[in-house]
Amino acid sequence: MGESMDDAGFDRKLDAFERWQSTPWGGLRYRMAAANLATHLPAGRSLTALDVGGGNGLDALELAALGHRVTIADLSRPSLASAEALAAERGLAGHITTAPVAIDDLATEFGHAAFDIVLCHNVIQYLSESPISALAAQLAPTGLLSVLAPNAAADPLLTAVRSRNLTEALRLLDAPTRVTVTYDTEARACYADGIAGDLRDAGLEVLAHSGIRVVCDLITDDARKSDPHFYADLERLELALANRAPYPHFARMFQLIARPSRTR
Repeated sequence: MGESMDDAGFDRKLDAFERWQSTPWGGLRYRMAAANLATHLPAGRSLTALDVGGGNGLDALELAALGHRVTIADLSRPSLASAEALAAERGLAGHITTAPVAIDDLATEFGHAAFDIVLCHNVIQYLSESPISALAAQLAPTGLLSVLAPNAAADPLLTAVRSRNLTEALRLLDAPTRVTVTYDTEARACYADGIAGDLRDAGLEVLAHSGIRVVCDLITDDARKSDPHFYADLERLELALANRAPYPHFARMFQLIARPSRTR
């Protein structure tokens, strides 16, 4: 599957990406994704997970901390090295494996129907073709797939509120691409309904459409988000809104959780 930015581009921007992860809104993204997924995980047993395009492993480490065994597949070797270092630092090295594998090569590397959980977070917007079929092929019959991407439907609203650039907000209503802030590159505009259709076409049943950062990005005072008390209140509100209609439709990111259809 073609990418809109070459693999070296992600390596060059790793420091910038890690700085973004350390911001309150970056941390909230990972907290919310883990919380949304946790409600669908079976209790009481260790699961196997594959984090596709998992980079430096923050999503994987959330699962590893729960006792699950996670393989991170990513072509960025610096990111995988960072993931291994973070896992060792947190005492989770025994739960994390890294593999420099592209999405097109997942079946060759891992076979089929191998994992209880497959993650593909913040990846699909950089691909020119949908990876959903390749991801679905990695699921065990009772497995769960979590797909997360920036919500293109939120961009006009966020642009109007944060920059007050109404002309740009109007343009974004129908624009097929976006320019990402961290990587400063063009990416596909992704919509939850379209990705949900891809999931169904791949024989999956969508269990949940969750929102990530429903209100965080509408609050223009970013400095206040670093206040621990304000952040705690913000996180509680975000958790309450994440799965309550209609708020996921307005969130900065969408997360779709799916499983193989019973009729597949």
